[in-house]
Amino acid sequence: MKNNDRKMQIIKAADKRFARHGFHKTNMDEIARDIRIGKPTLYYYFESKDALYIEVIKWEFENYLEMVNQIFSNDEHSIENRFEDYFIKKDSVRNDFKLIFEIIVQFIAERTTEAETELLKEYLTKEEEIIKKVLVYFYKDKIKAVSKSLPYSVVMLSWMIAVGRKVSSQLNSEKEFLTLENIQGIINSLLD
Repeated sequence: MKNNDRKMQIIKAADKRFARHGFHKTNMDEIARDIRIGKPTLYYYFESKDALYIEVIKWEFENYLEMVNQIFSNDEHSIENRFEDYFIKKDSVRNDFKLIFEIIVQFIAERTTEAETELLKEYLTKEEEIIKKVLVYFYKDKIKAVSKSLPYSVVMLSWMIAVGRKVSSQLNSEKEFLTLENIQGIINSLLD
């Protein structure tokens, strides 16, 4: 197996472990056992569990940003539909990108490490850049420039909705938090 293939195999196995059991309850022995390699092989690729964890988070963020890019690259959908897909897909982050969602929640609770906080800042900035490109393209004939705060606000709003929906579901509330109709209203007000 090539080095890059082995490294990716380790990252994927670690992602499953960290997502299922969390950072503190996961150890390198379990990850090695999951993919039937020796623990020294893990340390050949990653100097520590912390280093592996950071690489796993980066990998999740890269996959997440690829998903966001795909949503906004879909020329078959109107700009409104693309934003609707973006907001709806954000709701699935807690299941599809569990570590990212957990970092967001931990950040809100002020319990992230410095490394996690730096990664969060870096990747939220990248997400903001994607949104900015879409808005600049959409508004190119309508206004001179997109407000610097609009892409940032869209990203923050989408994360607030995702976290809010999770909190609402955990409270077993009979009320639905932001229906699709509400989300469409938000999108329309952002794009008007």
